[in-house]
Amino acid sequence: MVTERQHGRARLRFSDLMEQEFRQVYAERNYSKIRQILIAAAALILVSLIVGVVRATLSWPTSVYMLGITLPVLMATLLQTYKEASYRRSQALLALTTFLLGLICVSLSLRGSLSGAAYHFAATVAWVFMVWVVLGLQFRYAAATAVALSCSYIWGLLTWDFPRSELYFSAVGLLAVNVIGGYCCYQLESAVRQAFHESRLLNELAERDGLTRLYNRRRFDHNVERLWRQSRRDQSQLTLMMVDIDHFKAYNDCYGHQAGDDALVRVAEVISGCAQRPLDFAARYGGEEFAVVLYGPVRDHGRELSEHLRHTVEELKIPHAESPTSPWLTVSIGVAVVNPGTARSLAGAIQLADEALYQAKEEGRNRIVVRDTSSAHIQTGRFRASQSRARA
Repeated sequence: MVTERQHGRARLRFSDLMEQEFRQVYAERNYSKIRQILIAAAALILVSLIVGVVRATLSWPTSVYMLGITLPVLMATLLQTYKEASYRRSQALLALTTFLLGLICVSLSLRGSLSGAAYHFAATVAWVFMVWVVLGLQFRYAAATAVALSCSYIWGLLTWDFPRSELYFSAVGLLAVNVIGGYCCYQLESAVRQAFHESRLLNELAERDGLTRLYNRRRFDHNVERLWRQSRRDQSQLTLMMVDIDHFKAYNDCYGHQAGDDALVRVAEVISGCAQRPLDFAARYGGEEFAVVLYGPVRDHGRELSEHLRHTVEELKIPHAESPTSPWLTVSIGVAVVNPGTARSLAGAIQLADEALYQAKEEGRNRIVVRDTSSAHIQTGRFRASQSRARA
Protein backbone atom coordinates (compact mmCIF):
# COMPACT_ATOMS: atom_id res chain seq x y z
CA MET A 1 0.00 0.00 0.00
CA VAL A 2 2.95 2.34 0.66
CA THR A 3 4.27 1.64 -2.83
CA GLU A 4 0.83 2.34 -4.27
CA ARG A 5 0.76 5.68 -2.49
CA GLN A 6 4.23 6.65 -3.76
CA HIS A 7 3.45 5.65 -7.34
CA GLY A 8 0.04 7.30 -7.20
CA ARG A 9 1.52 10.63 -6.14
CA ALA A 10 4.80 10.67 -8.07
CA ARG A 11 3.92 8.79 -11.27
CA LEU A 12 0.20 9.60 -11.16
CA ARG A 13 -0.68 5.95 -11.61
CA PHE A 14 -1.68 3.12 -9.28
CA SER A 15 -1.69 -0.58 -10.08
CA ASP A 16 -4.27 -1.65 -12.65
CA LEU A 17 -7.23 -2.40 -10.38
CA MET A 18 -6.76 0.62 -8.11
CA GLU A 19 -6.11 2.82 -11.14
CA GLN A 20 -9.46 1.78 -12.63
CA GLU A 21 -11.22 2.60 -9.37
CA PHE A 22 -9.48 5.97 -9.15
CA ARG A 23 -10.35 6.95 -12.73
CA GLN A 24 -13.98 6.10 -12.14
CA VAL A 25 -14.11 8.14 -8.92
CA TYR A 26 -12.16 11.01 -10.52
CA ALA A 27 -14.47 11.12 -13.53
CA GLU A 28 -17.67 10.91 -11.49
CA ARG A 29 -16.65 13.74 -9.18
CA ASN A 30 -16.11 16.03 -12.20
CA TYR A 31 -19.17 15.03 -14.24
CA SER A 32 -21.41 17.78 -12.85
CA LYS A 33 -18.89 20.53 -13.62
CA ILE A 34 -18.11 19.08 -17.06
CA ARG A 35 -21.80 18.95 -18.00
CA GLN A 36 -22.28 22.62 -17.15
CA ILE A 37 -19.25 23.64 -19.23
CA LEU A 38 -20.29 21.49 -22.19
CA ILE A 39 -23.87 22.72 -22.14
CA ALA A 40 -22.65 26.33 -22.04
CA ALA A 41 -20.24 25.64 -24.91
CA ALA A 42 -22.98 23.98 -27.00
CA ALA A 43 -25.31 26.94 -26.41
CA LEU A 44 -22.55 29.37 -27.38
CA ILE A 45 -21.84 27.46 -30.60
CA LEU A 46 -25.53 27.44 -31.53
CA VAL A 47 -25.90 31.16 -30.83
CA SER A 48 -22.78 31.89 -32.90
CA LEU A 49 -24.14 29.86 -35.80
CA ILE A 50 -27.51 31.62 -35.67
CA VAL A 51 -25.90 35.07 -35.52
CA GLY A 52 -23.57 34.16 -38.38
CA VAL A 53 -26.46 33.00 -40.55
CA VAL A 54 -28.55 36.10 -39.77
CA ARG A 55 -25.66 38.45 -40.58
CA ALA A 56 -24.51 36.34 -43.54
CA THR A 57 -20.97 36.32 -42.17
CA LEU A 58 -20.69 32.56 -41.67
CA SER A 59 -18.41 30.76 -44.12
CA TRP A 60 -19.14 27.16 -45.09
CA PRO A 61 -15.81 25.79 -43.71
CA THR A 62 -16.63 27.34 -40.35
CA SER A 63 -20.17 25.96 -40.48
CA VAL A 64 -18.91 22.46 -41.27
CA TYR A 65 -16.32 22.60 -38.51
CA MET A 66 -18.70 23.87 -35.82
CA LEU A 67 -21.91 22.11 -36.84
CA GLY A 68 -20.51 18.95 -38.41
CA ILE A 69 -17.50 18.23 -36.19
CA THR A 70 -17.32 20.17 -32.94
CA LEU A 71 -20.97 20.06 -31.93
CA PRO A 72 -21.47 16.28 -32.51
CA VAL A 73 -18.30 15.45 -30.58
CA LEU A 74 -19.37 17.80 -27.80
CA MET A 75 -22.80 16.16 -27.56
CA ALA A 76 -21.23 12.69 -27.57
CA THR A 77 -19.02 13.75 -24.67
CA LEU A 78 -22.01 15.16 -22.81
CA LEU A 79 -24.00 11.95 -23.26
CA GLN A 80 -21.00 9.92 -22.12
CA THR A 81 -21.11 11.63 -18.72
CA TYR A 82 -24.55 10.15 -18.12
CA LYS A 83 -23.58 6.57 -18.93
CA GLU A 84 -22.70 4.11 -16.20
CA ALA A 85 -19.03 3.05 -16.09
CA SER A 86 -18.14 5.46 -18.94
CA TYR A 87 -14.98 6.78 -17.31
CA ARG A 88 -12.74 4.85 -19.71
CA ARG A 89 -13.93 6.90 -22.69
CA SER A 90 -14.93 10.13 -20.98
CA GLN A 91 -11.40 11.49 -20.54
CA ALA A 92 -10.40 10.86 -24.16
CA LEU A 93 -13.65 12.36 -25.46
CA LEU A 94 -13.36 15.34 -23.12
CA ALA A 95 -9.79 15.96 -24.28
CA LEU A 96 -10.89 15.83 -27.92
CA THR A 97 -13.82 18.18 -27.29
CA THR A 98 -11.58 20.58 -25.39
CA PHE A 99 -9.10 20.59 -28.26
CA LEU A 100 -11.80 21.27 -30.86
CA LEU A 101 -13.23 24.12 -28.79
CA GLY A 102 -9.71 25.40 -28.22
CA LEU A 103 -9.09 25.56 -31.97
CA ILE A 104 -12.08 27.90 -32.27
CA CYS A 105 -10.56 30.06 -29.54
CA VAL A 106 -7.15 29.98 -31.28
CA SER A 107 -8.72 30.97 -34.59
CA LEU A 108 -10.60 33.90 -33.05
CA SER A 109 -7.45 35.05 -31.22
CA LEU A 110 -5.35 34.96 -34.37
CA ARG A 111 -8.00 36.78 -36.41
CA GLY A 112 -8.28 39.41 -33.69
CA SER A 113 -4.52 39.87 -33.66
CA LEU A 114 -4.49 40.25 -37.45
CA SER A 115 -6.97 43.08 -37.15
CA GLY A 116 -4.79 44.83 -34.59
CA ALA A 117 -6.43 43.57 -31.38
CA ALA A 118 -3.42 41.74 -29.91
CA TYR A 119 -5.16 41.45 -26.56
CA HIS A 120 -7.25 38.61 -28.06
CA PHE A 121 -4.23 36.43 -27.31
CA ALA A 122 -5.42 36.46 -23.69
CA ALA A 123 -8.39 34.29 -24.69
CA THR A 124 -6.05 31.50 -25.83
CA VAL A 125 -4.01 31.82 -22.64
CA ALA A 126 -7.16 31.61 -20.54
CA TRP A 127 -8.42 28.53 -22.42
CA VAL A 128 -5.07 26.73 -22.10
CA PHE A 129 -5.10 27.42 -18.37
CA MET A 130 -8.67 26.09 -18.17
CA VAL A 131 -7.51 22.92 -19.89
CA TRP A 132 -4.96 22.42 -17.14
CA VAL A 133 -6.94 23.17 -13.99
CA VAL A 134 -10.67 23.66 -14.62
CA LEU A 135 -12.03 21.00 -16.97
CA GLY A 136 -11.25 17.95 -14.84
CA LEU A 137 -8.78 16.35 -17.24
CA GLN A 138 -6.15 14.03 -15.84
CA PHE A 139 -2.59 15.29 -16.19
CA ARG A 140 -1.63 13.27 -19.28
CA TYR A 141 -4.79 14.26 -21.17
CA ALA A 142 -4.47 17.88 -20.10
CA ALA A 143 -0.80 17.95 -21.15
CA ALA A 144 -1.53 16.53 -24.61
CA THR A 145 -4.41 18.97 -25.18
CA ALA A 146 -2.65 22.08 -23.87
CA VAL A 147 0.55 21.41 -25.82
CA ALA A 148 -1.41 20.70 -29.01
CA LEU A 149 -3.33 23.98 -28.68
CA SER A 150 -0.17 25.94 -27.94
CA CYS A 151 1.55 24.48 -31.00
CA SER A 152 -1.52 25.30 -33.09
CA TYR A 153 -1.33 28.94 -32.05
CA ILE A 154 2.39 29.15 -32.79
CA TRP A 155 1.79 27.45 -36.16
CA GLY A 156 -0.85 30.09 -36.95
CA LEU A 157 1.58 32.90 -36.12
CA LEU A 158 4.21 31.40 -38.42
CA THR A 159 1.75 30.66 -41.23
CA TRP A 160 0.28 34.17 -41.28
CA ASP A 161 3.68 35.90 -41.00
CA PHE A 162 3.15 37.70 -37.71
CA PRO A 163 5.99 39.94 -36.54
CA ARG A 164 8.83 38.12 -34.79
CA SER A 165 8.33 40.19 -31.66
CA GLU A 166 4.73 39.00 -31.35
CA LEU A 167 5.82 35.43 -32.08
CA TYR A 168 8.41 35.50 -29.28
CA PHE A 169 6.00 37.18 -26.87
CA SER A 170 3.28 34.61 -27.57
CA ALA A 171 5.71 31.69 -27.29
CA VAL A 172 6.99 32.91 -23.92
CA GLY A 173 3.44 33.54 -22.70
CA LEU A 174 2.24 30.09 -23.73
CA LEU A 175 5.33 28.47 -22.22
CA ALA A 176 4.69 30.28 -18.94
CA VAL A 177 0.99 29.36 -18.76
CA ASN A 178 1.78 25.73 -19.61
CA VAL A 179 4.47 25.50 -16.93
CA ILE A 180 2.24 27.08 -14.29
CA GLY A 181 -0.87 25.19 -15.39
CA GLY A 182 1.02 21.92 -15.64
CA TYR A 183 2.45 22.32 -12.16
CA CYS A 184 -0.98 23.12 -10.72
CA CYS A 185 -2.60 20.18 -12.56
CA TYR A 186 0.11 17.78 -11.39
CA GLN A 187 -0.14 18.90 -7.77
CA LEU A 188 -3.94 18.80 -7.84
CA GLU A 189 -4.12 15.27 -9.26
CA SER A 190 -1.38 14.14 -6.88
CA ALA A 191 -3.37 15.48 -3.90
CA VAL A 192 -6.58 13.87 -5.17
CA ARG A 193 -4.78 10.55 -5.60
CA GLN A 194 -3.38 10.75 -2.07
CA ALA A 195 -6.84 11.46 -0.64
CA PHE A 196 -8.29 8.58 -2.69
CA HIS A 197 -5.58 6.21 -1.46
CA GLU A 198 -6.07 7.19 2.18
CA SER A 199 -9.85 6.83 1.88
CA ARG A 200 -9.46 3.45 0.22
CA LEU A 201 -7.04 2.34 2.94
CA LEU A 202 -9.51 3.32 5.67
CA ASN A 203 -12.30 1.47 3.87
CA GLU A 204 -10.02 -1.52 3.45
CA LEU A 205 -9.30 -1.61 7.18
CA ALA A 206 -13.01 -1.33 7.97
CA GLU A 207 -13.82 -4.21 5.64
CA ARG A 208 -11.15 -6.61 6.91
CA ASP A 209 -11.65 -9.18 9.61
CA GLY A 210 -9.67 -8.03 12.64
CA LEU A 211 -8.17 -11.47 13.34
CA THR A 212 -7.48 -13.12 9.99
CA ARG A 213 -7.12 -9.95 7.84
CA LEU A 214 -9.34 -11.55 5.22
CA TYR A 215 -12.36 -9.62 4.00
CA ASN A 216 -15.26 -9.64 6.45
CA ARG A 217 -18.82 -10.74 5.76
CA ARG A 218 -19.99 -7.28 4.71
CA ARG A 219 -17.26 -6.98 2.09
CA PHE A 220 -17.97 -10.54 0.94
CA ASP A 221 -21.63 -9.69 0.33
CA HIS A 222 -20.67 -6.57 -1.64
CA ASN A 223 -17.94 -8.21 -3.72
CA VAL A 224 -19.82 -11.39 -4.56
CA GLU A 225 -22.85 -9.41 -5.70
CA ARG A 226 -20.67 -7.24 -7.94
CA LEU A 227 -18.90 -10.26 -9.42
CA TRP A 228 -22.22 -12.02 -9.93
CA ARG A 229 -23.48 -9.11 -12.04
CA GLN A 230 -20.22 -8.97 -13.95
CA SER A 231 -20.23 -12.74 -14.59
CA ARG A 232 -23.72 -12.49 -16.06
CA ARG A 233 -22.66 -9.57 -18.22
CA ASP A 234 -19.44 -11.24 -19.41
CA GLN A 235 -20.93 -14.75 -19.57
CA SER A 236 -18.09 -15.95 -17.35
CA GLN A 237 -18.01 -18.81 -14.87
CA LEU A 238 -18.11 -18.16 -11.12
CA THR A 239 -16.78 -20.64 -8.56
CA LEU A 240 -17.72 -20.39 -4.87
CA MET A 241 -15.81 -22.36 -2.22
CA MET A 242 -17.13 -22.67 1.32
CA VAL A 243 -14.45 -23.85 3.75
CA ASP A 244 -15.19 -24.97 7.31
CA ILE A 245 -12.74 -26.13 9.98
CA ASP A 246 -13.70 -29.58 11.25
CA HIS A 247 -14.65 -29.97 14.93
CA PHE A 248 -13.50 -26.44 15.76
CA LYS A 249 -15.65 -26.14 18.89
CA ALA A 250 -13.95 -29.23 20.28
CA TYR A 251 -10.58 -27.68 19.39
CA ASN A 252 -11.39 -24.50 21.30
CA ASP A 253 -12.65 -26.49 24.31
CA CYS A 254 -9.47 -28.55 24.35
CA TYR A 255 -6.76 -25.98 23.63
CA GLY A 256 -8.37 -22.67 24.58
CA HIS A 257 -9.53 -19.69 22.59
CA GLN A 258 -6.06 -18.21 22.12
CA ALA A 259 -4.92 -21.38 20.39
CA GLY A 260 -8.17 -21.32 18.42
CA ASP A 261 -7.41 -17.80 17.20
CA ASP A 262 -3.89 -18.83 16.21
CA ALA A 263 -5.30 -21.77 14.27
CA LEU A 264 -7.79 -19.51 12.47
CA VAL A 265 -4.98 -17.17 11.42
CA ARG A 266 -2.85 -20.02 10.04
CA VAL A 267 -5.75 -21.53 8.12
CA ALA A 268 -6.71 -18.08 6.79
CA GLU A 269 -3.18 -17.62 5.43
CA VAL A 270 -3.56 -20.80 3.42
CA ILE A 271 -7.00 -19.78 2.17
CA SER A 272 -5.84 -16.33 1.11
CA GLY A 273 -3.32 -18.00 -1.21
CA CYS A 274 -6.20 -19.38 -3.28
CA ALA A 275 -7.23 -15.91 -4.45
CA GLN A 276 -4.40 -15.09 -6.83
CA ARG A 277 -6.13 -13.56 -9.84
CA PRO A 278 -7.22 -9.89 -9.89
CA LEU A 279 -10.94 -10.51 -9.28
CA ASP A 280 -10.63 -13.51 -6.94
CA PHE A 281 -11.05 -12.89 -3.23
CA ALA A 282 -11.28 -14.71 0.10
CA ALA A 283 -13.35 -13.77 3.15
CA ARG A 284 -14.13 -14.92 6.65
CA TYR A 285 -17.76 -15.91 6.27
CA GLY A 286 -18.41 -16.35 9.98
CA GLY A 287 -16.82 -18.11 12.95
CA GLU A 288 -14.65 -20.93 11.61
CA GLU A 289 -16.16 -20.76 8.11
CA PHE A 290 -14.47 -19.09 5.15
CA ALA A 291 -15.45 -18.34 1.57
CA VAL A 292 -13.41 -18.07 -1.61
CA VAL A 293 -14.84 -16.64 -4.82
CA LEU A 294 -13.05 -17.32 -8.11
CA TYR A 295 -13.98 -15.33 -11.20
CA GLY A 296 -13.59 -17.05 -14.55
CA PRO A 297 -12.76 -20.63 -15.57
CA VAL A 298 -10.91 -22.75 -13.02
CA ARG A 299 -9.02 -25.95 -13.81
CA ASP A 300 -10.98 -29.14 -13.10
CA HIS A 301 -13.96 -27.12 -11.75
CA GLY A 302 -11.95 -26.10 -8.70
CA ARG A 303 -11.26 -29.67 -7.56
CA GLU A 304 -7.51 -29.35 -7.93
CA LEU A 305 -7.35 -26.03 -6.07
CA SER A 306 -9.72 -27.24 -3.34
CA GLU A 307 -7.74 -30.43 -2.84
CA HIS A 308 -4.53 -28.43 -2.63
CA LEU A 309 -6.14 -26.21 0.02
CA ARG A 310 -7.42 -29.18 2.03
CA HIS A 311 -4.05 -30.94 1.85
CA THR A 312 -2.07 -27.80 2.75
CA VAL A 313 -4.17 -27.20 5.88
CA GLU A 314 -3.66 -30.78 6.99
CA GLU A 315 0.07 -30.43 6.34
CA LEU A 316 0.20 -27.54 8.81
CA LYS A 317 0.22 -30.35 11.42
CA ILE A 318 -1.86 -28.42 13.93
CA PRO A 319 -2.61 -31.03 16.64
CA HIS A 320 -6.30 -31.79 17.28
CA ALA A 321 -6.55 -34.56 19.87
CA GLU A 322 -10.34 -34.23 20.13
CA SER A 323 -11.01 -34.77 16.43
CA PRO A 324 -12.42 -38.17 15.42
CA THR A 325 -11.46 -37.40 11.84
CA SER A 326 -7.71 -36.83 12.02
CA PRO A 327 -4.98 -36.19 14.63
CA TRP A 328 -4.48 -32.84 12.86
CA LEU A 329 -6.72 -29.87 12.24
CA THR A 330 -8.59 -30.38 8.94
CA VAL A 331 -11.14 -28.61 6.78
CA SER A 332 -14.16 -29.62 4.75
CA ILE A 333 -14.83 -27.80 1.48
CA GLY A 334 -17.96 -27.34 -0.58
CA VAL A 335 -17.56 -26.00 -4.10
CA ALA A 336 -20.26 -24.61 -6.39
CA VAL A 337 -19.50 -23.98 -10.07
CA VAL A 338 -22.09 -21.67 -11.59
CA ASN A 339 -22.53 -20.37 -15.11
CA PRO A 340 -24.40 -17.08 -15.56
CA GLY A 341 -26.50 -18.50 -18.36
CA THR A 342 -28.56 -20.52 -15.88
CA ALA A 343 -31.64 -19.24 -14.10
CA ARG A 344 -30.01 -19.68 -10.69
CA SER A 345 -29.80 -16.61 -8.44
CA LEU A 346 -26.81 -15.52 -6.37
CA ALA A 347 -28.54 -16.78 -3.21
CA GLY A 348 -29.06 -20.11 -4.95
CA ALA A 349 -25.37 -20.27 -5.92
CA ILE A 350 -24.28 -19.65 -2.33
CA GLN A 351 -26.79 -22.23 -1.17
CA LEU A 352 -25.37 -24.72 -3.66
CA ALA A 353 -21.87 -24.26 -2.21
CA ASP A 354 -23.23 -24.53 1.33
CA GLU A 355 -25.08 -27.73 0.49
CA ALA A 356 -21.88 -29.16 -0.98
CA LEU A 357 -20.12 -28.30 2.29
CA TYR A 358 -22.87 -30.05 4.26
CA GLN A 359 -22.43 -33.13 2.09
CA ALA A 360 -18.66 -33.13 2.68
CA LYS A 361 -19.26 -33.09 6.43
CA GLU A 362 -21.96 -35.72 6.21
CA GLU A 363 -19.61 -38.05 4.33
CA GLY A 364 -16.90 -37.90 7.00
CA ARG A 365 -15.23 -34.44 6.81
CA ASN A 366 -11.70 -33.62 5.68
CA ARG A 367 -12.82 -33.83 2.05
CA ILE A 368 -14.20 -31.78 -0.81
CA VAL A 369 -17.50 -31.96 -2.67
CA VAL A 370 -18.01 -30.14 -5.96
CA ARG A 371 -21.43 -29.29 -7.36
CA ASP A 372 -22.47 -27.42 -10.45
CA THR A 373 -25.76 -26.14 -11.77
CA SER A 374 -26.65 -29.61 -13.07
CA SER A 375 -26.59 -31.04 -9.53
CA ALA A 376 -29.63 -32.60 -7.97
CA HIS A 377 -32.34 -30.54 -6.31
CA ILE A 378 -31.22 -28.72 -3.20
CA GLN A 379 -33.15 -29.39 -0.05
CA THR A 380 -33.65 -25.78 0.89
CA GLY A 381 -33.36 -24.91 4.54
CA ARG A 382 -31.87 -28.22 5.59
CA PHE A 383 -28.15 -27.52 5.47
CA ARG A 384 -27.80 -24.68 8.03
CA ALA A 385 -29.60 -26.50 10.82
CA SER A 386 -27.83 -29.73 10.00
CA GLN A 387 -24.42 -28.05 9.92
CA SER A 388 -25.05 -26.40 13.26
CA ARG A 389 -25.65 -29.82 14.79
CA ALA A 390 -22.72 -31.34 12.92
CA ARG A 391 -20.27 -28.75 14.22
CA ALA A 392 -21.15 -29.33 17.82
